[in-house]
Amino acid sequence: MSLSQTIVALDQMSLDEIDLFLSRPENTLQTVKIGLELFVKYGPDLVHKIHRDYKKKIFLDLKLHDIPVTVERAIHSLKNLPIDFLTIHLSGGEEMLKAALNEARKSIPECKILGVSFLTSLEEKDLKTLFGITNMEEAFLRLFSVADSSKIDGVICSPHEIALVKKHYPKLLAITPGIRFNDEINSQHIQDQKRVASPKDAFKLGADFVVIGRSLTKAQDLGLRLKELE
Repeated sequence: MSLSQTIVALDQMSLDEIDLFLSRPENTLQTVKIGLELFVKYGPDLVHKIHRDYKKKIFLDLKLHDIPVTVERAIHSLKNLPIDFLTIHLSGGEEMLKAALNEARKSIPECKILGVSFLTSLEEKDLKTLFGITNMEEAFLRLFSVADSSKIDGVICSPHEIALVKKHYPKLLAITPGIRFNDEINSQHIQDQKRVASPKDAFKLGADFVVIGRSLTKAQDLGLRLKELE
């Protein structure tokens, strides 16, 4: 495991809480995730502030999903923002993904485009109800195939799908939310995530990066938690 492969999600935090967390001397994490809620509330200024004041890499988790030209223009509006990762929904289709990638290469050329598969808050019964999915593996493989053919950089998937990505599309990065420490999983402190795993297990399965939120931002002993990731 490696701290350089851990992305900390700053969801549901105020500006003061973000400053306090990022300024802690034991906080050696290199990459932070700014989700839709924070970006809508504080906008590009927050991205610039975190990059400038704390020298962190930025994972901008907007999960863009619209017609190709709208997604393209949305990405153009991010021009020159210091972001390293940006998320879009794979279910938007290959044309949308290609439009997103083409614009990203011009407007934010250092940024990796990552496709979201199914949200980790959804269980198998939800996928069946919403999309009529009865074969989970087949459904994920269809999405990963679209990601591969569109040439985006990677996918967001739960720990349960990492092996599928690496077996069939090894060039795709696998970025994994739904990460909880073993003591949290054992005590069922997993909040709204359903398909979860520990950091150690996720990396063992082949994850390139893991995303961890409240398990770190609300940790009573952050230094101890970070040692578990070394």
